[in-house]
Amino acid sequence: MSQYDLNEIIQKIKEKSSFDFKESHRGKKRALRVIVSKLYYSLDYEQEPQATREKITQLLLYHGQFSREEIDETFKASSRETTDYSIEFLKQHPELARAEALKSKEFRDEEGEKGEGEEGEKPIEVKYIFPHYT
Repeated sequence: MSQYDLNEIIQKIKEKSSFDFKESHRGKKRALRVIVSKLYYSLDYEQEPQATREKITQLLLYHGQFSREEIDETFKASSRETTDYSIEFLKQHPELARAEALKSKEFRDEEGEKGEGEEGEKPIEVKYIFPHYT
């Protein structure tokens, strides 16, 4: 399956022509993982991981060869929790963006002696890590 380059994948989606893979369940899962990985890394995944996921899901549902469940399973298998936030996540959590900005500019001293142990639990963002295929 990794014989497809990004342009071929995009062309097949546009034309709604089938992707070739071995007819086993594993062959289809692997083909989908390669397709999703190549599409994911071609888009703005670092800044907008969830929007990128949605774009890919919509493209593949338009294509019609894979179900939403198969696509969701592929993303879920590659999901990772992190506190290394994307711009997309910070836009959805402005209070977190302010806290990160204050921390990076080290305004803590100006706010009084707070510092020790005030952070609490940080929200978790889900990002995706796929293998890179050539």
